[in-house]
Parts: sequence; structure tokens; C-alpha cells
Amino acid sequence: MLRSRVAWSSMTGMRMFRVAMFAACLALASVQVALSASPIQQLTNDGASDIRPVWSLDGKRVAFQSNRNKIYQVYVMDADGANEQRLTTGDADDRHPAWNPDGARIAVDSGHETTREIWTIDVATGARTQVTNVGSIATFPSWSPDGSRLSFYVYRNGTLDLWSVGVDGSNARPLTNGLASEQKNQCTFACHVAPWSPDGSRLAYSTAGQAEVWTMRASDGSDAVRVSPSGDSGGSHFPVYLADGRLLYVTEHVTPGQAWTDVWVANPDSTEPREALMQDVQAQGPFAFSADGQWLLFSSPRGGNFDVYRVPLTPEGKEAMKIRSGDTEPSPALAATTAARAHAAQAPGAQATAAQGTAAQVSAPGSGVSAQAQSSAPVTPTTPSPAPAMLWAAGGLIVLWLAVEGLRWSRGRARRRSAR
Repeated sequence: MLRSRVAWSSMTGMRMFRVAMFAACLALASVQVALSASPIQQLTNDGASDIRPVWSLDGKRVAFQSNRNKIYQVYVMDADGANEQRLTTGDADDRHPAWNPDGARIAVDSGHETTREIWTIDVATGARTQVTNVGSIATFPSWSPDGSRLSFYVYRNGTLDLWSVGVDGSNARPLTNGLASEQKNQCTFACHVAPWSPDGSRLAYSTAGQAEVWTMRASDGSDAVRVSPSGDSGGSHFPVYLADGRLLYVTEHVTPGQAWTDVWVANPDSTEPREALMQDVQAQGPFAFSADGQWLLFSSPRGGNFDVYRVPLTPEGKEAMKIRSGDTEPSPALAATTAARAHAAQAPGAQATAAQGTAAQVSAPGSGVSAQAQSSAPVTPTTPSPAPAMLWAAGGLIVLWLAVEGLRWSRGRARRRSAR
């Protein structure tokens, strides 16, 4: 009787051990699945150059420029890449979109190689309004917090300066006098907007050569204050104000055979040292940060063409940005579009069906007529190798399981021999 109880207890214990091992393996598999999904999400994939993505203030929409139609035009979409629409049409080359505070209008610079002006575009209707008339190269508009004025750069006669203008075109005035000059062998190409502080009192900008970040009074360009420290290796640029008044900016380092980017947070009104938001980033700016500081937008050729990506500013997201050509995942919206393309390609009359709407639909606002966005090869997300810790843990469980099973088998065989 006692012997049967011991045998029953042993069998029950073995069953419990097997259940525990099976549950542990399932848990490890779940963790590995979670780890294999990259935090970097791809939002566009159309075979063109999709660049300069920017958030709307509420973080629900994204605008970017794309050369799908040979010239750059502006597109808008939801934050996850869904509901993509072409905002600008015609022969105008439209670049550097900037949302106004309420998300109803987008400012762009529009024109050609010798003349560009600042325009605003109604997002709902596509109606265009010309703001500037400088007769030269006006670029990179940025809205004041109250939506009444725009900052922008003007390149004229070999000189680059920072200007501001009323949204109605009134009171256009320069804020700098010779910010950069070709006569001084300085870079006269503006590469980012001059953003406004949350209270509208100051502008942040990069100096000649894009090497230093400064701020100035938005009213007249006076009281210039340096933000990036002197002696900093690499060029500092792409300033962005946060809602609390702190300033983000990028320092890009380029050495023979190596390049990386650091993103800093500084308080321009304090002598406190800057803080590192991200370091050793293997992607170049500009970066667009959502107003709540939770998401980062950037464009990258990591998939073969320049496409738009987003990544959460979590520890996992920041770590993923340290990989030069790291794995990415298509956003749910892009994955659905890709699946629709693949399904249409296999269906009868695939070419006609695909041309009528299986790829991402784009339309001119107010037209009521959909136009086809050019499609490209389907996105093929890759899965990273299992994390070393997961491999060691899985291997350890398997070894333990085999050892226990082997010991049980050995003891059972020994008992059977002794019973003969």
C-alpha cells in the first residue's frame, strides 16, 4: 500500500514538472516573439523618396514630401500611415511642410531652382494662398504658436538670412543680416526650420555651416544666445522646441569610416548641462518629435528608398535606433496595404485591379476623385535573431528537462531489474 502511494506521488510530481517545463517554454516563446518585433515601424513604401515627415500638433497626423510625380509634392496621412492623401497637385514643386497649430493648414515653400515662395494650403480643400513675395529663394516655413506669423529663410545674392512674416503676408522683415555668406565661404543652404519657443518670444536656429545652435528674440533678432556648447565635436543643428520650453537638437559626427548622431535636450534659459536623449544613433536628422515627446519620425533609405518611419521613445526604441540598418516592422496600415497589393496581384485581371485601388489611395483634397499612389515591392519585415539571454534560458530548460527525464528512466529501469 505504501509503495503504491509513493509511486502515485512520484507520477503526480513528474506530471507537475512536465507541465511546469511546458509552461516555461511557452513563456519564453512569447517573450521571444515580443522581442522579435522591432519597435521601428515603417509607414510608407512606394518606391519614391518620402522625406521630411512632420507631426501635427495633436500627434494624429503626419505630413511629408514625396517625388512620386517627378517633382516633390506634399502628402498627409494618419500617424500609423493609414488614410494617405496627396495634398498638393499641379506643376508646383512643394517642399518642407509645416502644420499650423490647429492642424487646418500646412505651410510649404514652393517654386523652382531660382525662385521659391512661402504658401499656405488648406488641408480640407487644398486651396493655396501665397504668403511671401521676396522674388528669391524662401524656404523652411515655421508657424508661431498663435498661428499669426511664420519664420523662414531667404537666400539672395549669395547670402542666407532668417526672416519672419505675417500669415497674411504683412510685415515681412529680416531678423539677421548676413547669417551666412558665400563670400565668407560659409554654407548658405538652410536645412531645417527655425522653430518658435512655446511662448512665441524666441526662435531657435543653426549658424553658418550648421555647426552651432542659437536662439534669438523673434521680434527683432536681437539677444542671440548660444545653446550648443563650444568645442563640441560634430555639427549641431535641427533644433526643436519642446512644450516645456526645453530645446532638442542634433549633433552629427562624421569620421573616416564611421558616422553617428547624438540627440540632446537643453534648457536655453539655464546654465544646467544638457542631457542626452539618444546617443550613437545610426540615422541622420532631421527628426520630428511628437508634441507629447512619445514618438519620433524620421526618413531613411534603410529599405532601399527613402521612406517614413516612426519609433516610440522608449528604451527599446532608442536602442533600436543604434543599429545602422536595423530591422523594422510595417505599421498595421502598411501591412494591410501590402497584403491587398499581393492579393490583387494574384487575382484575375490583377493589373487593372491594382491600378484601381489595391495600393494606398491618395486624393486631392476637395476633388472627390481618388488617384493611385505608385506601388513598390511588398515590404518584407525581417526577424532579428533570438536574444542571447533567451537562447541560454531555452537551452537550460531543455537540458534540465532531458536530465530529469533521463534520471527517471534510469531509476525505472533499475527498479525493473531488481524486481526480476
